[in-house]
Amino acid sequence: MRNSKYAAFFICFVLFMVGSISESTGQTVSDKELLKDASGEELQEIINSYQGDKAVLVNVWATWCAPCIEEFPYIVDLQKKYDEELHVVFISADFPGQRSKALEFLKEQNVDWTTYFKTGKDQAFIEALSSDWSGALPFTKVLNKDGEIIASWEQGAIISPS
Repeated sequence: MRNSKYAAFFICFVLFMVGSISESTGQTVSDKELLKDASGEELQEIINSYQGDKAVLVNVWATWCAPCIEEFPYIVDLQKKYDEELHVVFISADFPGQRSKALEFLKEQNVDWTTYFKTGKDQAFIEALSSDWSGALPFTKVLNKDGEIIASWEQGAIISPS
């Protein structure tokens, strides 16, 4: 009986510590929530849902895109630093067979909010996100709280200045 009390205490202690660790690392979403499938139209609706609340930075990236990987940690830092004023929407443009690689990369980068995995045809996806975008990666656009695009760029070149 005495051992079972200690065992119960030990299990409670371990569960408490595991909960504390997951809170401190920020990993609060499941794999399913961390990387959700979405079409271009669905993504545009998601982006529009922040209108009136926060500015939005949309970043389309892929694990095979070296410039995407290079800029990614800086964008994660922006989200964490300006969480009250900004929401970052990451969209993986990886090929369907690379989903697990994209998910692993998000975890390595300590992303702890929902991101998206592109579904559907490339041209429809591109047109849904921006008529100015050629489809080159990385692609980023910034919208103010009113939902107006204030800047967008691809491959580091500004295509829509504020």
